[in-house]
Amino acid sequence: MVAGDTGASLLEMLVTVALVATVTATGAPAVIHARDAQDGRQAATYLVGQFRLARQQAVLAGRHIGFVFDRSGEAWVFRRCEDQDGDGLLRLDLAAGIDTCEGEARSIDAWYPRTTIDRASTVPDLSGQMTGAAVAFGASGIASFSPLGSSSSGSVTVMTRGGRHYAVRVAGVTGRIRVVRFSVETRRWIDL
Repeated sequence: MVAGDTGASLLEMLVTVALVATVTATGAPAVIHARDAQDGRQAATYLVGQFRLARQQAVLAGRHIGFVFDRSGEAWVFRRCEDQDGDGLLRLDLAAGIDTCEGEARSIDAWYPRTTIDRASTVPDLSGQMTGAAVAFGASGIASFSPLGSSSSGSVTVMTRGGRHYAVRVAGVTGRIRVVRFSVETRRWIDL
């Protein structure tokens, strides 16, 4: 090196690039893990917000309001619907056009692209069964909220691309809505 030369040598540049690559490679899995967990929490929290809003609107409007879940190919889709004849949200009334729904049914990945309503076969449902569905609101698949603030009991499971699971659980009598997550370490569902 000549006196007063402030440039870096090729060796110094290679060492710097190698250090940056090592630090990046070491930190990348942690960032990916955190992002995946955030995706699942946000999708579940979105559903909680939609359910709570429907519950409030049901009480204010004096009629059942809820979400109807259906399979569309491999995906679960849902739409917000309202009871129009005072007998609750019913599939028969929906098919006959008596109860009405807003817009088209959409999957959760319309809002959160790295998530889906699903459950891996290696993850038990909230009751501990391996055979339960990702949407568990009785045979109807309707999360309905009544004018009294109660609701249909059940749950919806959200799975991320990285395989993390979050579930929105709705308690029938109280209408309480909460999020739980599946812990791979303990193999149990735990409250957030």
